Amino acid sequence: MSRAQRLSFLGIAVLIAVVAAIVLSSSGGGDDDGQPVTNAQATPTPTPTPTPTPTATATATEPEATAAETPTPKPEPPLVTSGKVTKLRFTEGDTVRFRVRSDTVDHVHVHGYDLMKDVEPGRTITFSFPADITGIFEVELEDAGQQIAQLRVDPA
Repeated sequence: MSRAQRLSFLGIAVLIAVVAAIVLSSSGGGDDDGQPVTNAQATPTPTPTPTPTPTATATATEPEATAAETPTPKPEPPLVTSGKVTKLRFTEGDTVRFRVRSDTVDHVHVHGYDLMKDVEPGRTITFSFPADITGIFEVELEDAGQQIAQLRVDPA
């Protein structure tokens, strides 16, 4: 075996050892099932923190694990404003939620559902109602006659 071949084999062995060390150190022995992580799965897991608890004798204290859960914030409903038509899509049985902000005093009208709310300049109002009528509906600033959203409710 030539010197070049021995050096090649040595280089390959070192490369395999480095890759193995990286894989072993990054796996950490977790619950990885090989599936990609999605946003819905990427929730932080609270870590128990040991805290000393008073006992009857001063000689021994045992830590007690407590977990402080942080509530996951809910995402804001979509914001609809004048100047463009925002497409809103839901499935029958869902709860339709969206917010509207206007630069002028007006009434926001959801056609088909016949819902109307007043909006003031710079203020935000929220719509929330069950998606129980299927179809495509216009959401408009009533006085201005301006469509600001298209609500689509698909059958379940």
